[in-house]
Amino acid sequence: MSPLASLRGLASLVLAGFITDRGHTTTMSEGESASRAGREEVWIEKYRPQTLSEVAGHEDIIERLQSYVDRNDLSHMLFSGPAGTGKCVTGDTPVLTNSGLYQIEDIVGDANGFEPAPSSLQVLSFADSGKMEYSPVSHLYSDHAETGIRITSRDGTEMTTTPEHRYLVITNDGLSWQPAADLEPGDRIVRPLHAPLPETDTDLDWLQALDGDRTLVHVSETFAREHDIPPEEQFVGQKKQIIRGLRLDQTPKEIASRTDVTRKYATAVRRRIDSDTLETQSTVCSLSYLRDLDVAQSRLQDHIIAIQRVATSNGRRSPPISPVWEVSPEIGEFLGLAVSEAQIEDGQIKFYNTDEQLLDRFESLAQRLFGIESKRGTQKDVPYVGINSRSLTAFLESCFDVFPAKGESDRAIGNRLTRADEKTRRRFLRAVFDAESHVSKNGIIELSQKDGRLITLLSYLLAGFGIPSRRKTKHKAATNGSGTERQYETLLISGASHLARFEDEVGFSIDYKREALTRHASKEGNPNHDTMPVQTAVDSLCDELNLSKSALVPKSLNPETPGRERYRHALDDVIEAASERLEAAQEVRETLVAVRPTIQKVSSVPIRWAETRHALTERSAQSAVAESTGISASRLAEYGTGDRNPYAGRAFDLLEKLDANDYPDIGELKATLRGAVDSLDLEYSAIANGTHLRGTDIKNLLTNNDHSIKSLTRFETVATRIDEMASEMLSAKAVELVATLDTLATARLYFDEVTEIETVDEPIHVYDLTVPTHRNYVAGEVPTVVHNTTSAMAIARELYGDDWQDNFLELNASDQRGIDVIRDRVKSFARTSFGGYEYRIIFLDEADALTSEAQSALRRTMEQFSNNVRFILSCNYSSQIIDPIQSRCAVFRFSPLGDDAIEEQIHRIAEAEGIEITDDGVEALIYVAGGDMRKAINGLQAASVTGNVVDEDAVFEITSTARPEEITAMVEQALDGDFTAARSELDRLLTDQGIAGGDILDQIHRSVWEFDVDDEAAVRILDRVGEADYRITEGANERIQLEALLAALALED
Repeated sequence: MSPLASLRGLASLVLAGFITDRGHTTTMSEGESASRAGREEVWIEKYRPQTLSEVAGHEDIIERLQSYVDRNDLSHMLFSGPAGTGKCVTGDTPVLTNSGLYQIEDIVGDANGFEPAPSSLQVLSFADSGKMEYSPVSHLYSDHAETGIRITSRDGTEMTTTPEHRYLVITNDGLSWQPAADLEPGDRIVRPLHAPLPETDTDLDWLQALDGDRTLVHVSETFAREHDIPPEEQFVGQKKQIIRGLRLDQTPKEIASRTDVTRKYATAVRRRIDSDTLETQSTVCSLSYLRDLDVAQSRLQDHIIAIQRVATSNGRRSPPISPVWEVSPEIGEFLGLAVSEAQIEDGQIKFYNTDEQLLDRFESLAQRLFGIESKRGTQKDVPYVGINSRSLTAFLESCFDVFPAKGESDRAIGNRLTRADEKTRRRFLRAVFDAESHVSKNGIIELSQKDGRLITLLSYLLAGFGIPSRRKTKHKAATNGSGTERQYETLLISGASHLARFEDEVGFSIDYKREALTRHASKEGNPNHDTMPVQTAVDSLCDELNLSKSALVPKSLNPETPGRERYRHALDDVIEAASERLEAAQEVRETLVAVRPTIQKVSSVPIRWAETRHALTERSAQSAVAESTGISASRLAEYGTGDRNPYAGRAFDLLEKLDANDYPDIGELKATLRGAVDSLDLEYSAIANGTHLRGTDIKNLLTNNDHSIKSLTRFETVATRIDEMASEMLSAKAVELVATLDTLATARLYFDEVTEIETVDEPIHVYDLTVPTHRNYVAGEVPTVVHNTTSAMAIARELYGDDWQDNFLELNASDQRGIDVIRDRVKSFARTSFGGYEYRIIFLDEADALTSEAQSALRRTMEQFSNNVRFILSCNYSSQIIDPIQSRCAVFRFSPLGDDAIEEQIHRIAEAEGIEITDDGVEALIYVAGGDMRKAINGLQAASVTGNVVDEDAVFEITSTARPEEITAMVEQALDGDFTAARSELDRLLTDQGIAGGDILDQIHRSVWEFDVDDEAAVRILDRVGEADYRITEGANERIQLEALLAALALED
């Protein structure tokens, strides 16, 4: 891996040796070491070292670590490199997958610990781009936890997770991941405002969904004759066995001897069955028999007339129904009415409602879709439409999990509807809201259901249309007239903008509800319904780019929690202004480069005048100049002796007469510099800062009509200062601030608020999913963005068994940087009593992100608890760790992996995965890796899918890497003075091969000593590479900087 990459789990690997000595052996599972067909796993995870002995290329360091293990003498340690944290949710947590909405325990199944996920499984996750997209899941995870944290939010999210489970939250500093244990009431957690639903699938495969033995299928006579359906297929149970025997000319005695049927019953059946029945093909057969015929569905649709449910115990049949073959808007509306106000029990459906229009719609849909008759009735003054058909209820239970079968009431969510097309989902939602909801006097749509799973389904379906919802629990009387009070889950939609979107996307078909909705949706929105924290990035960006915040962010906005929509519009304005300012800064710098010769010539005028003016002391020169300019000879003599100095304009005219050179138009130069000042909105006083000039000096220089000769040197001072200010604007910080705000402005997010946090002091079964690409997924009863697990927590559980939570604390210092982390979390953990182990472990990831105050507190904590706690610190730059901490740690510094270590691992993986790789392919992977094992493994996996053989061409193509000889040729062309050829090669690498400019620069740096140049030329190349790298880092254009580098090499001797 990279010099530090293997350290992601190295802290735990060190501990593995101690645990092994204590009887807990740590080894790779059989599944992790076996080859997997299809190469669907993420290889950098699959081949991550699990023990110290498996870490490649750091033998000296591993030997040192092993010595600590062997002596059972673990000291504080300082590593350089990242690590991860772990987090899990309880099994009843809904998760939106590419197949629909499922409880996570149904997704994970019987997994114990980490297990590979099905290659087809994807979950909705939040991408770095700010978009919601479906991402592959690499692993499933299941385990037990001793405690949990229950989070309740304003919008009704209630989720129980492990304390380490992280939520995406928004603060004044933007988006960040926050562990559940660190959340507080008032924290704002992120929800998707728009949650894309899975790919549409309208096929309704009832042929596979229904019980094959309990479903009878009615077919056409043509189909029955064509497939010679035997007469016994219309029966079930013992009667079916008897008819089969009679058809085969068996006697009742023979039938009884070959089955569990009595002879008496067989004889009775024979008496009731005529010979025509035994000789005629049956137009009724079991669904199981039909499946075995293996007939195409399109043909079945032409010949299946009806289906009906039959009891296998007594042969009792429910009235047949016409089957529905696809999920359509009509079935969506029927389902919406049925789940909202219908009672479904013992083969009966009763749809209760006082609205005659809804009763008529339910009745007509049942007839039109299923060809089934219904009846009207009244129960306790509430009208209903009743359907008595076990055939229909069995069909609905099997095909749509909004109707859970008996014994599965806690499982169903309604994922089939999440895969319906938009029109069907819209009709379903409209039917549910028509039947069950109302619009309150204060403009809130309220819908109550005793089935909380339906509220969850509605939340996700609404999110698919970009409509946020809330939920709460209340007690109310049932609408069927019974008067019984029950606990109901209530879904709410509020806020004028959200009501308007509901009106546009879903709406009501009931007149009085539609009118009430229109009235409230047209009102002025209350921003308190939908807010977000103000962003400090706005102030920082305005400071960086000299933008006027007051002109971009309306003062009418709440200064702390403005309305989300209005603030997002303000962020759009800030981003647009920032983008324009960044473009202007780049243009200013390019313009200043272009006018640099002019500035230098103007700045040289005072010296040139001092060198040339003496010619005016000669009478011949005085006469000639006086005649052509009209200036008196006496005045020219004064100029010549220096007793008097002309203004700049006259000096330019005189110099042109004296040395016959052309001098630039100073007016154009002033206009150019004024344009630069205006485009960056610079104050003259700000330009003067850092120079010997005052603001008024600069204003006079750029606005006065003429100038003294000595002031002309100020043009270069001013131009340099403007260039510096433009360069400061083009900083990486400014670009990062724009990116931060752009994510918030463009991402369709909604910000919930934590209202209650409760510790669950009892064992819980927890589950998780590993999403390698984005490390998060959308889950919860109300769609919420949560983080997924990484390896550190799983390893900690393996090391400590059931005691892992009591002995291992892992924190990411980049998320928790302050001194409070040390004072509270770390000290609290260190003080807590423990048993069974000599010391506990505190792992601080990215410790170099801790503030200096926090590091000082950490140093004191390390001293205070040195007897019972060991600290393992991971960092990117050990220089950012204060000396008192470094002096207390065994420091491990990692160098890039050698070629031999990478080659050995490549061959090992290729053999395990059955990949043929050529020698030049291995060399190419080593070159691409540059000492980073992860790059080598990723390159190998990517190249392996392009063909049967991994060779040099495949590696360079799939990794978008230039061949070393191409880089060498380009640089040598420049060194030989052939800039045009070198630039053409650069353009080919950037455009045709799509290689990033930064990568080309890195390759030039790596290849310098392979060029056929002397040391002086190599030093010159490195100097130019360093300059270009710095400018690109500061935000300059990559192509321009690379071309400038080649031009500089071509121009120099």
